Amino acid sequence: MPRSALLEALFRQAEPVAAEATLDLLEKLLDTLSVLDKTYLQNGEWCFVSFPAQLLATSVLTAMSNNASRLFPSNFWNTQGIDNPKKDRQREVLRWLETARTEHHAEQNAQPIRFIYVAWSLIKLDGRILFYQREDTQKRHDKTAGDYGLPGGRANQNDIVGVADPAQMLAALQAPNSALVLNALPSTLQRELREEAGLRFDEHYQFSLWRRLMPYRQVQGAAPNHALTEYYLDVFRIELTLEGFLYLQQRIAQDQRLVWLTPNDIERGASDDGKIPYIKALYDDFAGDRTALVAALAALPDSFAAAYRLDKDNYGITLPLAVAKPIRAGRPGKEQSLDLDLSFAQLQLLLGLAAHLCGFEFHDSPRIKRHPFGWIDVIDDTDLQQELLALATALQGSDLIVEAHRDRYFRLSVRPELVFFDADLYAFSVNAEKLAGTEAKIPVEVLRQEFPTALGTVDGKAELFKLTLELANKLVELARQPVVSDNDEAVKIEDAYKKSLDQEPRFKALGLRKLVHRADGMIRFAVPCLVKETASGADC
Repeated sequence: MPRSALLEALFRQAEPVAAEATLDLLEKLLDTLSVLDKTYLQNGEWCFVSFPAQLLATSVLTAMSNNASRLFPSNFWNTQGIDNPKKDRQREVLRWLETARTEHHAEQNAQPIRFIYVAWSLIKLDGRILFYQREDTQKRHDKTAGDYGLPGGRANQNDIVGVADPAQMLAALQAPNSALVLNALPSTLQRELREEAGLRFDEHYQFSLWRRLMPYRQVQGAAPNHALTEYYLDVFRIELTLEGFLYLQQRIAQDQRLVWLTPNDIERGASDDGKIPYIKALYDDFAGDRTALVAALAALPDSFAAAYRLDKDNYGITLPLAVAKPIRAGRPGKEQSLDLDLSFAQLQLLLGLAAHLCGFEFHDSPRIKRHPFGWIDVIDDTDLQQELLALATALQGSDLIVEAHRDRYFRLSVRPELVFFDADLYAFSVNAEKLAGTEAKIPVEVLRQEFPTALGTVDGKAELFKLTLELANKLVELARQPVVSDNDEAVKIEDAYKKSLDQEPRFKALGLRKLVHRADGMIRFAVPCLVKETASGADC
């Protein structure tokens, strides 16, 4: 039908200007619905592309002309107090419309109709990144999008300060690239970290902008609010205070929504247990090069560093079990006794701090709460606080430094790999039948006994290692009889031990400095050796 004929019919019903505007509006509507043939339309004619298209147009126009007719029930778009199935129906309609508009008009650069400003945080510890489970995980339309995001969230009007006019504030939140909202994202970050992780700015952390991502477009939204959305995201790097670090450890232990993902998880896009990081905007900002993203994250320092006061290479401190023995420190073979006059109670405190620092397990902890990196939290125990402060004073000027923070948090501030315990705690054992056998490698056991400290009793621990049959026999011989240090055979035994057992991380974790060591011109076995005949054994 010629457009002119339609216009002439409308002239009989309305003023020419109103008729022209009405026809333009209807033509635009039907063209948007793609029911009119574009070739005919360009020639001034209306022609439907198909009979179903004509039916759709008739349905829409009939609904528009009849006040009692609706495409949807009158309450279809209500959002207050509605159930999830109704939210799903709303979302399906919006998502279909917006996806169609975006995909079928990509060449025309379909414009977003919604703008969201987001603050994300990067909390990194031990090379891992903290993620938070998204609230709509179970209800999300796109189940492959990811169920864990970086802690943070979208800006709202409460984050914007200094703007009295509510209309101006809402306009800024719904506008593209709003400097007003971008400048408010640090406030968004602080609010979201408080809500999701309980972290309080200044007391628990400081932050700095790490990366402002390129604007990111996606048909997305929480609950039913799906639309082509343009996201503006600022990613902030978090630096935890001691209180923040210790608090976060407790929070993560209590809140299953907070999880750690490794660089490998981020690069693969999923963890081994199926946790999917929702960071598509970050992937896109690195042009899809996930290896480059992981490298950039690896270059970031951890959000909290151990920063031990004593951190030397090729050095060690050995703690005795009794005040009659001195504390020795120095390079291997050149240890010196430290000039310290500690009471038995102070030595027991020092042993407790050292054992916790080294990661030893305790089977009782009556007075403290334990934290990573050797920190303990002394709660409501004034006597213990004063004892620890006195110990810190007694150790001043030595390599043994006890840090105290707010008279509540304490630790032995020495890199754990430098702390060792008296050889009297340890024993070495091997089965006699294995020693006399022909297997290439045989098991040997290194045992640490349990021992008491002022902070609880430390569990005993035994570790099995595989040594060559030859080395095991030679170690037993050395345990029976020390040898002068210039003896070629003894030097070979020492070298073989250094290249095997001494390099084992599990051996180092036991806290024994050396199984074979040099002293007074002799190469000696440091601990008791037990050759087990059957269930019982005999000293070497």
